[in-house]
Amino acid sequence: MLNFGLLGGAYVAPPFNSGMFVNGGFEDGIVGWQAYGSWTGVNDAAENPGTVANDLLFQNFTFELGVSYEISATLLEGDAVVNFMINDADSGIDITAGVHTFVGDGTARSTGIFVHTAGTTLLRVDDLKLNKGIK
Repeated sequence: MLNFGLLGGAYVAPPFNSGMFVNGGFEDGIVGWQAYGSWTGVNDAAENPGTVANDLLFQNFTFELGVSYEISATLLEGDAVVNFMINDADSGIDITAGVHTFVGDGTARSTGIFVHTAGTTLLRVDDLKLNKGIK
């Protein structure tokens, strides 16, 4: 059983609640994530050089047909454009736009984020969250 709070005099924060995503706070690097490109887990965030488009970071789900889902993420630093990847495709929604809602299509799909437009600086992303809504 995990205990959070004071441990040996130091505060230990609970892991980020990432909803359906496993390890969305990247406390365990990118364990639980599939990566295409140069993604790594460093200091409780996902990092990417940010200089190459189409680098993917995702998990696989079968979303229930007609059920709404909400996805969100936090861009900590970097000048690349990072979009949500939903149902194996570019959603066209930059992660800095906030929470995005989509509807499940009943098939197994990859969902996460990807570098849509390359930048020139290190890219750091954190707090990926996926929640199931209602039908």
